[in-house]
Amino acid sequence: MLMRPIYPHSPIGSVEALSKVLGLTKEELVTLANKSNEYFYITKRIEKEDKSFRTTYDVKPELKCIHEKICSSLLKRVIYPDYIQGGAKGKYYLSNCQIHTNKKVVIKEDVSNFFPSISQKVVHEVWAGFFKFTNDVSQLLSELVTLNGYLVQGGKTSGFLCNLVLWERESRLVYDLSQRGYHYTRFVDDITVSCTRNISKEEQSYIISKIFGMLKSINSNPNKAKHKIMSNGVRQQLHKVNLNTETPTLPKTERARIKAAVFQCEQAYENNANSTEYNSLFNRAMGRVNTLSRMHPKMGQELRERLQKIKPKITK
Repeated sequence: MLMRPIYPHSPIGSVEALSKVLGLTKEELVTLANKSNEYFYITKRIEKEDKSFRTTYDVKPELKCIHEKICSSLLKRVIYPDYIQGGAKGKYYLSNCQIHTNKKVVIKEDVSNFFPSISQKVVHEVWAGFFKFTNDVSQLLSELVTLNGYLVQGGKTSGFLCNLVLWERESRLVYDLSQRGYHYTRFVDDITVSCTRNISKEEQSYIISKIFGMLKSINSNPNKAKHKIMSNGVRQQLHKVNLNTETPTLPKTERARIKAAVFQCEQAYENNANSTEYNSLFNRAMGRVNTLSRMHPKMGQELRERLQKIKPKITK
């Protein structure tokens, strides 16, 4: 089993070589890095359940095209181990759920404000330690992808870098836990550990302390309000999906809501089929049905067939 990410390419050894990869002159690259903070801007500020706010960002075109090249030329070339489930090729939230289905116990931890807790120093360690780029190359890249010395949520490079900030520490933890019979995954800032047998309070404390210690090593903290230990005697959920059976399932209440959304489309179709409002209503319902179909194919097929009969009549 692959226990750590791999970058199967030669390191970049100079700023001149990096500028060629990114399609800029050395002078243009240095200037852009020095002014990079000016290119970030806020796109959303959403209040979370705990009354704190999640702020997401985007960047102006001048920097965005460089972020895209950093992703395509560097970050997307990393090969990830199976325990990295968020943003990795071929992995998504249901594949993460599948690893933890039908277990005796599931432990779930959430990282508090993960993106803005990752400093430029930690990002520099990724470029220099994991990719093995030279110090000046690592410094330039770190400046290009951070705002005021930290990662931001919403940036094209941020998710990939989040997968890598724990690359060495996490690989050691995963190996340790796997030797003890535990299954570990991380979906961006959601950490899950499960086991096919019942585990003692002491074992639970060991797992949690190891996770907390790993996060502390990069100055990130667990969100203790979202800490959960779920035995198979209660409903075990991850990403709002049930885990208690052999395969992930949606809660009955959510299935009922999706069925109601299809019925709502049927009711609205006759008088509103040509409206942009109905088009949006239909697309939302179809998206939810597609999600349901991954876990409940028969029900999903029935609902999709109902929607196919009431497609919007709106024209471009």
